Amino acid sequence: MKADDRATAKLDELALHHAHHLFAALRPEQRVDDALASIRAQELDSAIVYFYVVDGDGRLRGVVPTRRLLTAAPDVSVSALMTRASVTLPVSATVRDAAATLVEHRLLAVPIVDELGRIRGVIDASTLGADVSAEVTGRRRNELFQLIGIRLAEPGGRFRSRMSALTWNIVGGLIAAAVAAAFDDLLRAVAALALFMPVTLALSESIGMQAVAIALQTPHVTRNRPRLAFIRDEVAVAAPLALVSASVVAVAAIAWHQHWLFAASVLIAIGVAMTVAATFGTIIPRVLHRFGWNPTVAAGPAVLALADFVSLIVYFSAATALLHR
Repeated sequence: MKADDRATAKLDELALHHAHHLFAALRPEQRVDDALASIRAQELDSAIVYFYVVDGDGRLRGVVPTRRLLTAAPDVSVSALMTRASVTLPVSATVRDAAATLVEHRLLAVPIVDELGRIRGVIDASTLGADVSAEVTGRRRNELFQLIGIRLAEPGGRFRSRMSALTWNIVGGLIAAAVAAAFDDLLRAVAALALFMPVTLALSESIGMQAVAIALQTPHVTRNRPRLAFIRDEVAVAAPLALVSASVVAVAAIAWHQHWLFAASVLIAIGVAMTVAATFGTIIPRVLHRFGWNPTVAAGPAVLALADFVSLIVYFSAATALLHR
């Protein structure tokens, strides 16, 4: 088997099978001098990168960087030095997930925990090997190009792979045109609406693609978090961005059109459209991944088409409610 084939096969193996099971474990109530003594007595099968703090049931409570432990005063407790173990892998994680997590978070090692939070092993960068690291790095680069519809495996992108992505844009554009045509009377009554349609679409598309890129860079099984946490986190960032962007455009609308209700409709439309587009950008890659489809190929174009459709619906609905009386 060639080196590339071996690296690819290894990526799909369980990370737990390649993990170190004798790792540097500490207890939160220990003092530094007691902790160091206990480390000397432990039989470890890996290099010490981080010290993992566990309770009496083996549940992971935190992480202590090596430098912090070695430079602390002898009477300081381990619990005072530890930080929250925010990045972990479940026992179902593959080597691919482990490698992606190490690269994304710039870590040298990551713990594997079970459903009860008990640490089952630690996988580090040296375990993965250079061939796996190179494979993951290459995949990251390919994903970024596939996001815009180009596959590096095909010289120049070739016609078919690029056309499949452009087809989404054609369909989305035709749907957007149909939506605009449905509100033709409103556009004739308030001609200024046409002036702010491009910026509304551009903002919603941009934040939607940002959300897609973030979702693709976040491994789907690296954290033990509720399913809706990803959506909540994205909305928490996207909503303020939408509010600021919408406010700036609304101020421009007032200065340009000198109509408060028109500016209010622009404010509402952009704010809602951007937030919804960001939500789509977070959800769609995970839905595609869940059903076994490659999100790097379809997520970007799909989110762009949906962002255009939703943006125009919201845009014209807000304008109808406030202006078309």
